[in-house]
Amino acid sequence: MIAEPIRITNNNIDETERRQVIDAVLSRVADRHPGGANLTVLEQGVRHDQDWWYVPIQPDKQPAKRYEYYETLAEIENELQRDENMTVLFVPVRPDGDE
Repeated sequence: MIAEPIRITNNNIDETERRQVIDAVLSRVADRHPGGANLTVLEQGVRHDQDWWYVPIQPDKQPAKRYEYYETLAEIENELQRDENMTVLFVPVRPDGDE
């Protein structure tokens, strides 16, 4: 009896990569508090489109200095590209209750 080859689908590869991206982002945002805000990665919204990983990120409050917030996100994106060869684009999400 000949065993059927194991088929690896893009979905399986993407899910493994997705977890790696989430873990890499989480490790980088853990110690960052731009403008006094804590950052949360909204894991259910992370998606891959062509070469880009879109990662929704939400502060727990509106950062006092918004420029620090956006600079921090850009720094992390650059670190992930340089150190992990991951092309990540953060998708800022407003804090809960912020209209």
